[in-house]
Amino acid sequence: MKIYVSNFCSNNISVINEKLEVEDTIYLDENMYVHHFCIDDKDEKIYIPSGLEGMLYVVSIKDKATIESISIGGNLSQVAMYSNEELYIANEDSNSIYIIDVKNNDPVGLICVDNMPHGIIIDEEQKKLYVPCLNSLLIIDIINKSIVKNIKLTSAPWHLKINREENIIYIVAKNGSIILVDRFKFEILNVLRCFKFPVEISINYLKKEMYVTDFCNKSLEVLNYKTNELIKSIAIEGRPLGIGISKDESKLFVTDVKNNLIKVFETSSLELIKNINVDKEPTTIICR
Repeated sequence: MKIYVSNFCSNNISVINEKLEVEDTIYLDENMYVHHFCIDDKDEKIYIPSGLEGMLYVVSIKDKATIESISIGGNLSQVAMYSNEELYIANEDSNSIYIIDVKNNDPVGLICVDNMPHGIIIDEEQKKLYVPCLNSLLIIDIINKSIVKNIKLTSAPWHLKINREENIIYIVAKNGSIILVDRFKFEILNVLRCFKFPVEISINYLKKEMYVTDFCNKSLEVLNYKTNELIKSIAIEGRPLGIGISKDESKLFVTDVKNNLIKVFETSSLELIKNINVDKEPTTIICR
């Protein structure tokens, strides 16, 4: 098990091992300010979009060094990888999705979208890219590189999560709600309004639970995803933001951006078992 954590204000990525210890730190170039990133496990590379410079950085995990920088321009917010072949990068300034061939890092396409695309996510099984924009969710066919559905929303969506068992797309909105969309019909099924400012979601298929970090409520919200009922609200002494779950779904990791900690919970008991010190403002967590 490896846990990768981006530390926004320290320009580095912490690597946590199965002993729940920081075993390594990948130091990045000045002014990169890593927030979101994705990992190519096959080639052991990290792809980091820069919101300041309009650059996409390619970092070697083995060498812990930047091996390439790709100039795209604009405010690059998030990046997603499809089948270790293509990268999709959201550009909030140009309202577009930039596509790069991973093999040679060459541009292969550009998809124009609605205003301010942010928390993009790929559905590998459906070969779809989901793009939340200012007042909409766009469904893009990855094969044809075309928009197949535009779901208009009255709230501002920014992060997504797919429940592959229930076939639901969860849309986290800035108005404090989570919108449930059918994964196949792309119709709104329900809206959950029991949050103050939800940020990210993680799914536990073994326990049929979903975990939501609520930044303004300073809590981790636990729901039964079969019934959408709140099971438990866990107070966080800090500011919870990013979230990730181990592959065996036994441990949950939550970033605390106020205290620069990774809070580790046992999913069996929902008890906090450890605080891991990392660098300044930990944001995104990726579990491997």
